[in-house]
Amino acid sequence: MAGPFTQFGERTGSLDFMDWDLAVVQGLGGVHDDVENQWYLPLDVYIDDPFSPSAVEKALMVNKRPEPTQVEMDVPEIAIFCDDRAPDASRLLGSGTTQYRLPAEGSTPVSVYGQIGYNYYETKEQERPYDLVYSVETWARYRPVALMLLQHVLARFPLRGTINIVDGRGVERTYLVTQEAVADLTEVRSMVDRLVGFSVTLRIEAEVTLDREPVCVPGFTGPTTPDPGDLPPWNPDFPGGNPGLPGDGLYGSGLADIRATLLED
Repeated sequence: MAGPFTQFGERTGSLDFMDWDLAVVQGLGGVHDDVENQWYLPLDVYIDDPFSPSAVEKALMVNKRPEPTQVEMDVPEIAIFCDDRAPDASRLLGSGTTQYRLPAEGSTPVSVYGQIGYNYYETKEQERPYDLVYSVETWARYRPVALMLLQHVLARFPLRGTINIVDGRGVERTYLVTQEAVADLTEVRSMVDRLVGFSVTLRIEAEVTLDREPVCVPGFTGPTTPDPGDLPPWNPDFPGGNPGLPGDGLYGSGLADIRATLLED
């Protein structure tokens, strides 16, 4: 019989690779523009250029193209791309562990030998551990703006920090993120229109659901009845019998069914 001591954890939802892309954008402070259907980082910068003084109010946030199909780009801009998704077997706990085991929705409480459990449980195994390596590039026409964006990324994701992500059930989780490298891309970005750019490489010790979806399994209760008087005599180790159950609870014997087969010679 599954008693309260076998119930643990908290229900969690699913995570996929697109959820992690969104978590990085939101971790950088991105805001979604519902009208333009795009993400951007709010800025408050004034460029005192004698030829074209201007105010910079936001930096567009986009998915970086592995091989750019166009030279023109809106700047300032933050380009984000997941360069690598590598499984990390070192974070697998043995052959796998159970994340949670909780009464399934609609299950019935069952009392057996003084312990109250349920006839069905929802259980979910450990999700697949992956190391996600992200490149976050900051581009601007002016070096001070590009450096400001770089510092913003480094402050949001320090040498050893955390990233928050919300799964499919709305549960917020926290994972480790570390800086891998910082590079200057100014000389290699464009041969037509020189731009100032920097790149930050981040590694996230992430988890992805994949095939680790929750399943329902029956609890071992033995024969059940709404009337404890219908059951065989109780185990003498539990002289107090079963506690009362609210609502439509059941009483179980905790004994396995025994089947006998008669064979004729």
